[in-house]
Amino acid sequence: MEVKRSAHGVDKQWVVLNELAFLLLQQGKEVPEEVFSRLRIAKSIISYYLLDEHAPFDILLKANNELSKVQSLLFPLCEEDVAREYMEKLRRAVTDDLDVEFPLDRNPFNLEVKKRGNIQSIRVRLDGELQPEILSSLSEWYGVIFEYSRELDNCIVIEGEEGRVKGALRDFSIIWRFLKENPL
Repeated sequence: MEVKRSAHGVDKQWVVLNELAFLLLQQGKEVPEEVFSRLRIAKSIISYYLLDEHAPFDILLKANNELSKVQSLLFPLCEEDVAREYMEKLRRAVTDDLDVEFPLDRNPFNLEVKKRGNIQSIRVRLDGELQPEILSSLSEWYGVIFEYSRELDNCIVIEGEEGRVKGALRDFSIIWRFLKENPL
């Protein structure tokens, strides 16, 4: 599947910052774990935008915000020459003038965790097991679908109208915490 949608250079900025983070690690710098966490989040958002033609443009702003935070964590760790080199690479990435390829995330994660219009699906990892009857009752009670993930073990997928999913998730968190504290 060829991607025809443009991420307006945000994808290329991700490539530059990811490269910089690993360069700093190789140089023995202590790169905060937050950098890698934010890079993972931005990569998922960018992949979602590129792969889902219905993804709104403003989702890229969220990826850009994550990358801005990564920049603020990485550049203070750089020597002056490295900072200059990577600032220039970022400038070229922003103008979409840098020839690098974004490692598009085509994993099955996007199948179950999605948002289409007002319908949302999310996945929650469980530390225990719930009986199918309980999931069925939760589905009826909240007006959403609770089911075991077909992709990952010990995960529940909640799908339905966005407001209902949020309400169900909020209340379901009580069950989730109980299972986490009292594994079966």
